[in-house]
Amino acid sequence: MSSSGGFTGISLAGTWECGSCGATGDGWYDAEDGELVLHDENGQSFEPADHVCEA
Repeated sequence: MSSSGGFTGISLAGTWECGSCGATGDGWYDAEDGELVLHDENGQSFEPADHVCEA
């Protein structure tokens, strides 16, 4: 269990969802960088660890 909020992961459909606050957005795995790339509901990119729950 992660201690960096409620982020649960990226689905195969290219979206992510936070298990705690229900936030969703676009996301994908960047094979070149080897990391997840997330976009919030406003289209702004951010790191998974930077997600702050609004709940």
